Amino acid sequence: MIKIMLDPGHGGGRAYNRGFVPVVGWSYCNEGDNNFIYSRDFLKPALERAGFYVEMTKSTIGPDPSLKARGAKAKGFDLLISVHSNAANGRATGVEIYDSTNPKESCKSLCDQLCSVIATAIGTNNRGTKYRRSRNGSNYYGILRHGLAKKNIIIEHAFHDNHEDARKFVTNLRACAEATAKVLANYYGLKTSDTAPAKPQDKDFVEIVREHLNGTKLRLLPSVTIAQAILESDWGRSDLAKNANNLFGIKDSLDWHGETYTKATWEQKTSGEKYQINAAFRKYPSIKDSIIDHDNFFFSTDWRRLNYTRVLNAKNYKDQCKALQECGYATDLNYAKKLVSLIERLGLQRYDKGVIMDINKISDWAKDAWEWGKEKGITDGTRPGAEMTREEMVTMLYRYDQKGGKNATCNCSDVGSRRIDTGL
Repeated sequence: MIKIMLDPGHGGGRAYNRGFVPVVGWSYCNEGDNNFIYSRDFLKPALERAGFYVEMTKSTIGPDPSLKARGAKAKGFDLLISVHSNAANGRATGVEIYDSTNPKESCKSLCDQLCSVIATAIGTNNRGTKYRRSRNGSNYYGILRHGLAKKNIIIEHAFHDNHEDARKFVTNLRACAEATAKVLANYYGLKTSDTAPAKPQDKDFVEIVREHLNGTKLRLLPSVTIAQAILESDWGRSDLAKNANNLFGIKDSLDWHGETYTKATWEQKTSGEKYQINAAFRKYPSIKDSIIDHDNFFFSTDWRRLNYTRVLNAKNYKDQCKALQECGYATDLNYAKKLVSLIERLGLQRYDKGVIMDINKISDWAKDAWEWGKEKGITDGTRPGAEMTREEMVTMLYRYDQKGGKNATCNCSDVGSRRIDTGL
């Protein structure tokens, strides 16, 4: 497997603005911020879809690791791409790539191809492949000196102190990432398809999902549902979305009686290590069916109702995204951050207006159990939708025990119960 290390240049925040001019509608107008968001949310997913194994030199937007530390992380990788944008006098435009001056690492033909397709994707000019040496002839730029990948390059995507160049870049990040991934796939001999169906525009996909949400009784906030659909299906362009109408990556399980679709997928251990498996996913007749099943999924078995209690009880999109990750919906260690980033960047929280999660309203699926608990004196009957503290949980168990209750047992058919002993 070909391994690529992405290095989002610089750190996050105003200290790393470096002359980046404001672009209306884009929240990451600092070079460090933009480098990270582009790498994490656009380039990394595009490369992974093309079949590459991809890691990044940092996992959060803020830090600015040393050049030596960044370069060391690429040891054992085939390619290190240091992601940057440029600055000059406010008038310069274009994309340029710095190749390594080390003949053993140099890859001019690849750099030339990347320069050409990135310039076209962004809509700026191609400044070509460049080399800069120190007095002793070695690489001038530290990331190229310290980069331990087989090949190490710096991509300066545009001049961010030129408003028009910056605007073109940030409004074409997805096209830039897709073009980059295609060139790299061809260079490394990975199969790509030139006959893929037309790809929907990002805004169109949001509207498609939003329209399907109309008239649907949701337990998750609309903003979270839309963000999950975007992230899990790559704006409806994933293999799973196109061939199974599955927008949320929901796998097959014992309680699913519909069709399935098997494909390779990436998982991530808590240590951060990634590995690939073949898994069977649910296949739906339509996108609407996928959305409905996704919302029903969280309370469709006893195990899920218990496991996703915090998701169902969350009162805002940030808490709901955090709960999704912590309850194990996805193995991606940055899952919640990616969802929140999508919601805030696209303003999806506007769709939550008027959606009120009332903690005093009992959910339909819990009514019988709630009435039983009130009758037995296990609960006082207040705040059925509120989160429960450890003391409240122990108190309710204590009341149950005092009234002669027996230990509950888990009799769920959820796939998760095969791997996790819930102790219930």
